[in-house]
Amino acid sequence: MTRVAYTRYTLRLKPAAAGAETAAAATAGVESVDDWSGAAAYARDVDPAALDYAHPEAVDIIRALQPAGWQEADDGDTLTFWLADGAEADETAALTRLGALGALEVSRERPGWEDAWRRFHKPRVVGRLYVRPPWYPARVDLLDIAVEAGLAFGTGAHASTRACLEEIQVVPPGSLLDLGSGSGVVSFAALRLGFSPVWGLDIDPVAVHAAAGNAALNALAPTFLVGDATDPGCTLPAADTVVANIALGPILRLARRFAPGADGGAPELHPAHLLLAGLLAEQGEQAAAAFPGYKTANRRDDGTWLMLHLTRLA
Repeated sequence: MTRVAYTRYTLRLKPAAAGAETAAAATAGVESVDDWSGAAAYARDVDPAALDYAHPEAVDIIRALQPAGWQEADDGDTLTFWLADGAEADETAALTRLGALGALEVSRERPGWEDAWRRFHKPRVVGRLYVRPPWYPARVDLLDIAVEAGLAFGTGAHASTRACLEEIQVVPPGSLLDLGSGSGVVSFAALRLGFSPVWGLDIDPVAVHAAAGNAALNALAPTFLVGDATDPGCTLPAADTVVANIALGPILRLARRFAPGADGGAPELHPAHLLLAGLLAEQGEQAAAAFPGYKTANRRDDGTWLMLHLTRLA
């Protein structure tokens, strides 16, 4: 069997604060991003509160390349990605933009790299759930979720995703809306746990495409939608539970849809349970205060990342 050859690209960027002016200049005229904890939102200014990626503009360009794989190092200041040989001929403009953001190193990857990269992704047990790459077998004693490691955020490895997966296991099953659904892992977990119907919404079409593929892999059928939940023009289904694993900036904008109207009328959305994640530990009070119709029922804090479980006041 003929193996595909790959080229490794390593982008070394200045620390985010020091490199802000350089990044702004390099991306002039390019749609900026608002990081949704891994799902890029377009046509907005960079959100300083969205801290999953130190350099969201570079990550956005890399994701658009649809690489065979990519990863961060050095607190996000080094980004490495892999393209099949020959792909660079069609991606000259994107690679030039990346080179303007920092030092872009290029080298041929060793044969068999794609297998080694797969070994980096391991199964994870999260309560009653078993989240695994599809090349690992299922476990009969746990609820199975297979997620292809790819462009969409959400393999169960990130603390914010794990916290959401843990918390929905203590929420009474009902209808569920997964905002910033990424790979679909939370949506699949909800279905395995007995929630129905389940909707997932993400602003990134690439993520929604990946989630649809993962749905087929799991023989599950949540409804995935492309849209910006913070936009009042985006119709959202009413759900008993809403999971918003995004970031502080989008969460604060989203909160306007959960607050009473200017005339004191009922809020547009009023789920019984609201799980907010993608937050830094110190952002909890600000996030909770944005939802006056709710109280904090639980919080999961690993010292860096925070998940808030809010319940509706009577």
